[in-house]
Amino acid sequence: MTSAVGEHALVLVLGNDPERTGDVESGFGAAWSASDGDREVAVETGAATSDDFDAERTDDADVIVVVDEAALDRVRSADRVGPVVAYVGDPAGETATDPVVDAVGGTPEALAETVSWLIARDRRAVTRSEPTRTPSRVERLNAGMTELAAVRSVDEAYRAAIAVAEQVFPEYQSVVAVRDGEWVEPMVASSGTPVEDCNRVRVGTGVAGRAVRTGDTSIAPNPNPDSQFDALLTVPVGDDAVFQLAAHGATGTDEFDDADRRLAELLGSHLEETLDRIAVTETLRAERDRLLALFTNVPDPAVAYDYVDGEPVVRQVNDAFEATFGYDAETVTGESIDEFIVPPDAGTEADDLNDRLRRGENVRREVTRVTADGPRHFILHVIPIHLDAANAAGYAIYTDVTERQEREETLRRQNERLDEFASIVSHDLRNPLSVAEGYVDLARETGDLDHLDRAADAVSRMDELVADLLSLARQGRAVGKTESVSLSDVAREAWESVDTGGATLTVESDATLEASRTRLCELFENVFRNSVEHGSTSSRAEPDDSVEHGRDSADDPLSVRVGATLRDDDTVDGFHVEDDGTGLPEEDIDRVFESGFTTEESGTGLGLAISKQVAEAHGWTVEARAAEGGGARFEFRAS
Repeated sequence: MTSAVGEHALVLVLGNDPERTGDVESGFGAAWSASDGDREVAVETGAATSDDFDAERTDDADVIVVVDEAALDRVRSADRVGPVVAYVGDPAGETATDPVVDAVGGTPEALAETVSWLIARDRRAVTRSEPTRTPSRVERLNAGMTELAAVRSVDEAYRAAIAVAEQVFPEYQSVVAVRDGEWVEPMVASSGTPVEDCNRVRVGTGVAGRAVRTGDTSIAPNPNPDSQFDALLTVPVGDDAVFQLAAHGATGTDEFDDADRRLAELLGSHLEETLDRIAVTETLRAERDRLLALFTNVPDPAVAYDYVDGEPVVRQVNDAFEATFGYDAETVTGESIDEFIVPPDAGTEADDLNDRLRRGENVRREVTRVTADGPRHFILHVIPIHLDAANAAGYAIYTDVTERQEREETLRRQNERLDEFASIVSHDLRNPLSVAEGYVDLARETGDLDHLDRAADAVSRMDELVADLLSLARQGRAVGKTESVSLSDVAREAWESVDTGGATLTVESDATLEASRTRLCELFENVFRNSVEHGSTSSRAEPDDSVEHGRDSADDPLSVRVGATLRDDDTVDGFHVEDDGTGLPEEDIDRVFESGFTTEESGTGLGLAISKQVAEAHGWTVEARAAEGGGARFEFRAS
């Protein structure tokens, strides 16, 4: 684009957005002609990341216009550049406030005026034959907008606005006043005018008070006869502030013209935008601080993450995460959280979860996660930054429910035992009770007291069953305090407590075990009683009724043997109880430890179940199998 006169300049427009760089090129000509027709200006555009673009053009350019962050990176990499103007819509954005940027233009008109002023002030223009032109008031106003765009507080914005006013309106005094309740209070005034000398007014009264109430710009005589200023130009700034210019002289309202009004309104508009930007920034900062406080102080472990190459990478963790999972923030920050806490056997669970979160789904589910001390159970609640949209970040909160699950598991086992008790009581207790009642009735009817002996046997049967049930109910799977005990001593003590008939006990080897002596003795008693009751011929009623084991000859007493079991390296890992009865039918080996399972009408089916619970309470495993020489063998080994 050219004009009839003179001075040559090159404006280089850089950016990766062809539409936006095209807007600058097409809209710049008319705006330039309107603001400055005395220079011949060439405008060139280039992609910021293009390798084909001539890098030397950045050195030759009188002004560089950048439209995005990529263009800023290009400018930073250049050896030498002139003034840089950001053509952006947000004067408070990262591009506009970057230290490389000298000025900001949001419209083609503002950009043209800013570029004109920058070319005029450029030191390279001093060497030309034409005299340096004094920047216009519009150029000075646009240049001052960079200072306003850089402020970060309300007070700084007021002072910056006054500083710009002193450049644009050097012949006038200026003041910014702000509403405080029912009053409009002066906040900042031009140098040479102490703010204390500026009067405050009520909202709705005086020139400033009416501007706050009505929102209208006014040029009016000063109503204060004692003031040194005769005329006031008052511009409302938002709903709660005003910008005022004060003029000396006897000309009254004629002191200000339309150009003054237009520039003052433009400055007020920029100040309002700056105050809005600061308010939004403060709101965002307050929200961020509240969110950070919530994130930091929430009692459950929490993780802030970003998705990088499909992996949830930790951005931040709170104190509860460090305490629960055992990993400090420095260890996990910047790493995939899945690598630390997702169990190896979780399969595709984590991948499915990540896919749902990237789609913007809010996820809540029970999961198992690995801590430094082992696996624990959590309710995982993951919140993406944006619901129902593609996401690259979010928050995960883990509520530890391990103890709850353990309590539920304990209750489940207790309920199972109650079901067992109810089943046994309803069936096994009812039978001997009915038998006892029947024989008592017969004794009454016939007078034959032998029937009472049968009733007494039934009562004894019920007493045995109740004792077994109480043992299960009281002890369950709790073991209590343990100590080092002799296998031989406990086995012999238990043998003495059982009605063994003619059976014999042999302790083949001794060992020292870490166990509860009382509960280990209970284990032996139940295993011995099972061997004696089911292993002797006297205990068998009919051949078809016995599915456990029995003796082949009444003349050969049952022999029970106790000994230590050994690992491959000959170290003790447990003990065994073995008898020489007829053994265990293969089809029933896996059921002998079930609560209530028995093959004898007189059996409770609880003895071996109690022995298994005692073993499990110690952390031992139990196995029933056929002995090598016939009979049954029960092995108890450390897990």
